[in-house]
Amino acid sequence: MTRALNPPGETPDVGVPAALAAQMTIGEQNDWLRGFLRARPVSRRRALRGAAGALAGLGMVGGLGEVLAACGSPTGGGAAAGGPVPLALTGRHLSFGADPTATMAIGGELTAKPAGKVFLDIGADANYGTSLEAEVRELISHVPQQDGSIRSADQFFVHGLADRLSAGQRYHYRFRLPGGGTTPDAVFSTAPTGRAPFTFTAFGDQGVNGPTSVIEAFTDDYYKPDDSRRTPQPASSLVAMIAKRQPAFHLLAGDICYADPTGYGHPVKNTVPAPATSTGFDNFDPTTWTAYFHSIEFTAATTPWMFATGNHDMEAVYDDNKSPGGATHGYGGHAARLDLPKNGPSNCPSVYTFKYSNVGVVSLDGNDLSTEIPTNAGYSGGAQVSWARQTLSALRADPNIDFIVVFHHHCAYATSASHASDGGVRSLMSPLYDEFSVDLVVQGHNHQYERSSPIKGGRTGVQAPDGATVHPPTDGTTYICVGSGGRPRYTWQPGETDRYRGNTGPDSGTHVTSFVNVAGGGKTPEQVDWSQARYLDYAVLAVDVAPGAPGADSSMTVRAISDTGQEIDAVTLVRKAGPGAGAVAPKPAALGSWDRTPTGLSVPGGVQTW
Repeated sequence: MTRALNPPGETPDVGVPAALAAQMTIGEQNDWLRGFLRARPVSRRRALRGAAGALAGLGMVGGLGEVLAACGSPTGGGAAAGGPVPLALTGRHLSFGADPTATMAIGGELTAKPAGKVFLDIGADANYGTSLEAEVRELISHVPQQDGSIRSADQFFVHGLADRLSAGQRYHYRFRLPGGGTTPDAVFSTAPTGRAPFTFTAFGDQGVNGPTSVIEAFTDDYYKPDDSRRTPQPASSLVAMIAKRQPAFHLLAGDICYADPTGYGHPVKNTVPAPATSTGFDNFDPTTWTAYFHSIEFTAATTPWMFATGNHDMEAVYDDNKSPGGATHGYGGHAARLDLPKNGPSNCPSVYTFKYSNVGVVSLDGNDLSTEIPTNAGYSGGAQVSWARQTLSALRADPNIDFIVVFHHHCAYATSASHASDGGVRSLMSPLYDEFSVDLVVQGHNHQYERSSPIKGGRTGVQAPDGATVHPPTDGTTYICVGSGGRPRYTWQPGETDRYRGNTGPDSGTHVTSFVNVAGGGKTPEQVDWSQARYLDYAVLAVDVAPGAPGADSSMTVRAISDTGQEIDAVTLVRKAGPGAGAVAPKPAALGSWDRTPTGLSVPGGVQTW
């Protein structure tokens, strides 16, 4: 049932009570926003802003100049000076299609509306040979402001889907713009056929270092003075490390760019500077996505980045269901910006699966499962859980799949003082992870690194200290919270301390008093003995996969690397390859043996690599 947000006969007002705002679903928020806009058809609307204006407005004029120069556009004047916006393309990013051996989705953002068609040139070398017309998706955002005005953005995202590719091959690509400009040459590799060794990386809760909002001087760089063992820009450092590593793919476990910096799923209305007490509204700036894609381009243009959605990724500004009476879940903006595999439930755009070598990967949407932040809870009507059961069952039955990796945002098992564990995620998903012997669950939400000992049936299967070998079929599932992708860190529970390789401070051990978030806002205390490794700073997972021959051991070694380049924790998961598994193939030459940094872009200086 939809609640009445304003008395009958009255127009929507900026003063929705905080208590009511906190209870609104994303669909109700979207209704409120549409009413707000209908009531102000001639209100003062601040200028539409696109990618070029965002880069300039965020103080990234150097970045804008680099983009324009790389695409062969004039660098003088333009958006930074208030003149006509030169056409260029920024923020290239890749993602797999449903079959990583044969498809690759390639996207980016245009600095202005194109006057003609945009093409994707692709081929085995820099002569390309094949041209595809790219799709341009316009995304218009109208954001209510505290003073009653409306600030708008007009963005143009370009997408090309390359399919019928050959497995395990390198491909060059570029976008060709109206007027003759092109993006720099970039190279990617499709997944190999068969069971070949590879590496992937993962983290969550990334954001952008530096200013992230052109609406106000907002920044996510609210690091505290005692947060001193980090690099100056942890998110940038970790991205540089991924670029140096050149993994087969990267997983991001939700909370991507923080265009919504508060993340409580409240209605969108900008209130910066924030009032002394909460109004129940979230600040929102869609052009933060421009800064984000620009910041990851030097790796995402050559390595597929696969995204899950977190609580900061729900955006009520957009209507994502065009059917009459259809519910909105806050993912309409992602439909314009991202291309993810479309093999999950039809109403869950960030729920999907893909296979790479001997690993099956599953992305789930924790917003549908969460009891802590219920704004979107239950929106799939159970479809996601049913799909997950079918998908996990099929993966476990596949003789060529040894390991199953699931990633989602909210934590089934974690001990942070901020969010800890989510009872909804744990009760709905952990029994399935047990049933189908999921090997690794990658989580975010809590801004720190934490690895559990393997858990089965809600209990620790075996204690697994740093460097241990775990056998998931008997020991259970390893849960890793790696919400350490760059946003300022949280705190541990009272009395809880760091526990990692090289730690010189106190060690409170594996036993922790924590809590589980339950329905209605409650927190149920729990005593745990599975909190094996903890690092209250910034880190990325690097996972090295080595398939075994039929009947022999396959291994997946999971390493945590801090933003300073220090390996702080490791565990190796081992299971025997089935008798029906294919032979082990050599690691493709296209992976990890050549420089895929796109021409025209470089790894930022002053950051760590490993």
